[in-house]
Amino acid sequence: MDVSSERMVVIAENPRAGSGEGQTLVERLADELTGRGFQVVREREPERIRSRLQPAGEPASTAAAGGLACVVCAGGDGTIGMVASWLDAETPLAVLPLGTENLLAKQFGFDRDIDTLVERIASGETFAIDAGEANGRLFLVVASVGFDAEVVRLLAARRTGHIHHSTWVRPILQALGSYRFPEIRVSTDRHPRPVRTRWAFVFNLPRYALGLRFVAEGSCSDGLLDLCCFRGGRWWSGLRYLAGVVAGMHRGWRDTHVEQATCIRIDADEPVPYQLDGDPGGHLPLEIRVLPKRLQIMGTPP
Repeated sequence: MDVSSERMVVIAENPRAGSGEGQTLVERLADELTGRGFQVVREREPERIRSRLQPAGEPASTAAAGGLACVVCAGGDGTIGMVASWLDAETPLAVLPLGTENLLAKQFGFDRDIDTLVERIASGETFAIDAGEANGRLFLVVASVGFDAEVVRLLAARRTGHIHHSTWVRPILQALGSYRFPEIRVSTDRHPRPVRTRWAFVFNLPRYALGLRFVAEGSCSDGLLDLCCFRGGRWWSGLRYLAGVVAGMHRGWRDTHVEQATCIRIDADEPVPYQLDGDPGGHLPLEIRVLPKRLQIMGTPP
């Protein structure tokens, strides 16, 4: 008997992520998995996805015991973070990347090759990664505070459909004209004395948008989060920091602070936005901690 027989795969779709091509890929994935003996369930509404993964009155751990082979996130990093927060630490996650950057998918080798994805699911192999928790919400890639988060907030306020790279131009220009770069304070379990800064990024994965690497030693399975802060409070400072990150020079600058930690607190004297994996999170204060081995990823470690 095939090892996949009588096992369920839930495909969690973000209806706003991807285009007509994306929906065609989801349909093909569902057909291929069905042909391999899986029972496939497709859900698009967040509450229905959540109820599928966490039946009423039952803990999330019952999903794995009930024969859930894996959950496939068909969307971007925000969708993955949302779905991951509803999974227990044993239920594997796979990704059909339909977002703009697809940072987690790129990190772990998921692409739009349906045959490869089906083989990966059928293999049953998994590996564990850490996650971050920010004010009780899970994130897998990055939490950021300041200008970056303001751009995300502005984009979300006017989003009506699928995001392209060009979609970011207007909110970036809007933020350049209005954001005041207030001072924020960042303290960690290793350095309780606050760092006073204007930008803060907390990474679980080493990769950020456009392939930028703010932290060289970042790992998704070391039980640590990677903090990167920039102290400059002008938009042209951001251009300098961007150039420094691209060139790999920023870590040696006096107005840059980089460290690893397991717990991080960020606050300010006025409302400052933060974002989690590309979705608006709210405003400071922010309490962040690492959750070691929080999530199982389908496949073998890269």
